[in-house]
Amino acid sequence: MILEYSVSNTFSIGEKQTISFEPTSDDEQNSVHYIDVDDTKVLKLACIYGANAAGKSNMALALDYYLDFMTNSFYKMHPDKGTGFIPFLFNNSEMNTINGEFEIVFFVINSEENKYIKYRYFLKLNRKQIEEETLTYYPKKLPRLIFERSGMTVNWGSSVKGAKKSIADIILPNCTIISASSKTNLSVVKDVFEYVSNRFKGLHSPYRRSFSSVSPELLKKLDEDKDFSVKASSLLSYADFGSIKQISIETVKEDVNGNSVSVDNTKIRRYATVTHEYDNKSYSLPLGLESDGTLRTLELVKPLIDASSCSMAIIDELEASLHQDLVEAFLRLFLELSTNSQLLFTTHNQELLDSGLLIDDEVWFCYKTDKGNSVYNSITDYSGIRKETSRKKLYQSGKFGALPNIDIQGLKGLFNAKKTD
Repeated sequence: MILEYSVSNTFSIGEKQTISFEPTSDDEQNSVHYIDVDDTKVLKLACIYGANAAGKSNMALALDYYLDFMTNSFYKMHPDKGTGFIPFLFNNSEMNTINGEFEIVFFVINSEENKYIKYRYFLKLNRKQIEEETLTYYPKKLPRLIFERSGMTVNWGSSVKGAKKSIADIILPNCTIISASSKTNLSVVKDVFEYVSNRFKGLHSPYRRSFSSVSPELLKKLDEDKDFSVKASSLLSYADFGSIKQISIETVKEDVNGNSVSVDNTKIRRYATVTHEYDNKSYSLPLGLESDGTLRTLELVKPLIDASSCSMAIIDELEASLHQDLVEAFLRLFLELSTNSQLLFTTHNQELLDSGLLIDDEVWFCYKTDKGNSVYNSITDYSGIRKETSRKKLYQSGKFGALPNIDIQGLKGLFNAKKTD
């Protein structure tokens, strides 16, 4: 469970910015929004509003990048290819020397005691390598160092027992100790790897979809998990895509030219068809011919199913191609299903502000400064806001910033240029 995370010098985020899942008050009326972890209340949701190009998606992308790098860099990063890091570029430093920083406070289930323990993880890196990495935990509510790293030098806490040298022998300048720990039996570190890697479900974005279809990862899930496939087609039916009865996947082996072949060492491509039923007759359509709303709803099936277990989902522009009622139904279901799951999403949907589905602690607004830096504030950071006041009207009036500054007169002049020359 994430309590908070902070990012600096990453994408459009220059100065350190923090998104917190820690509520500012204990509101029993909204208890469905909280999870109790080790005597600490943690919010299930965080959503970010902002004008286009203000950086709301970048805070979601940053969390996606850092969690993925934290757990998968040992497997994904080529030793000579750097870190894949993209720094904040609106400064005067040489790009390869800009250090991004990521800090996250979170709770992990300890394998020895079978209970949640708080951890704090810090990472500093640039495009070439990791500069610093530190992991601390709080087994008795007091901080205890697990390791601290500077470049390739690792110092271990006095209480850490096990094959520490085995990690030092395999880490690289562009992979984390957390990721490398998956190859060892050092439980105090491996617990973090396993919990985060199993919990983190990646970024769901309408812009990562393959042309006229859904992601290959989703097609693979539909193909290999029959229970998931049944739930996906049933959810579409319950969500008023009523004619849809079944989703079928065909697996084809192809060579580099896209020709079907029978050999094993080839690329596997999956094609989906959707069965509709009208007047007791069945009709099959390629998934790519379905509406954007159908495809988007299908993509959101996995976060809903994962919510009933233990997950951290990140969704960019939740409302993309969806009717307002579907957006609200998704959030309502997530809140009811999640007992140990969290969701971070971005949105332009102002109706949600007065829908009763979000509380003030969960709503963040993003704006960009005159130096190009994205800044994030929660509703609770603003004073003098009455409980009964419409959050939507406050947002539209400019109370929270995060609105586009559109020069209507300039646009009129631009498109009437010839007429008024």
